Amino acid sequence: MGRSRLHWSDTTPSVLAAQVAASDAATQAAILDALSEDAKRQVGLKYLGELEEEFARADINTDGKLSFKEFQLWAKATVERKHAPDEVKLPATPAQLRAVVVQTMVPYMGFGIVDNSMMILSGEAIDNTIGVMFGISTLAAAALGNSFSNGLGMVLHGAIERFACALGLPDPRLTVHQRGTDVVKNVKMAAGIAGVILGCMLGMFPLLLFNAPNSHDSRNSQADASD
Repeated sequence: MGRSRLHWSDTTPSVLAAQVAASDAATQAAILDALSEDAKRQVGLKYLGELEEEFARADINTDGKLSFKEFQLWAKATVERKHAPDEVKLPATPAQLRAVVVQTMVPYMGFGIVDNSMMILSGEAIDNTIGVMFGISTLAAAALGNSFSNGLGMVLHGAIERFACALGLPDPRLTVHQRGTDVVKNVKMAAGIAGVILGCMLGMFPLLLFNAPNSHDSRNSQADASD
C-alpha cells in the first residue's frame, strides 16, 4: 500500500521544521519525501528564518560577522534556554539599555579619536610640505588631511572594534525582539552620535603639540597696525 503524501494543511511549518530538525537522517528523508512541494518550500523558508534569528542572537555587536567568542556565548545561551519556557517579548530593561550605550559608545569614541587626531596631524604635515610647495591654503591642507584620516579610519575600523570587544564591555544580552524595538535602535543611534562627538573632541589633543598662532591674535595685530 503506497504512502499518502502529506499536505500543507496537515500541520504548520513550525511543527514540520521542528520534526525534521529533531529526527535522524532516515526519518528526515522519510518526512521530506512525504511532503508536497509547497510544504517543502514552506518548511525550508521557516527553517531559514529560524537560522537568521539564531544568527542575530549570536551576533552580539551586530556587525554581521560571528566571532569565536560570540559563537561560544550563543552556544552556552542555547543550552541554558533548551528547557526554559518560551521567550516572552519583554522590553529592554534600564540595565540592558545602559549596557547598549557603553557597548556602542566605546567603538565610536575610538573611531572619533583616530579620525580627528589623524586629520590634524596629517593636515599639519601637508600644510608644512605640499602647502608650502604649491601654495595651497590651510583649509585645503585640512581637507586633504581629512581625506587621509577617513581612509585610515576605514582600514582601522575592524581593529578598533576588536579592541573594544577585548575590553570586556558589558553585554546587554538582548533578545531578537528587543533588538528590533525602537527604544534600542534610538539608544544605539544616540550613543553612537555621542561617542563620535566625544571621540573627536578627545582627538583634538595633537593641537597641544603645535605652536600655531591664534587667528584672533593675528586679527588683533592687523587691527593695531591699521590704527
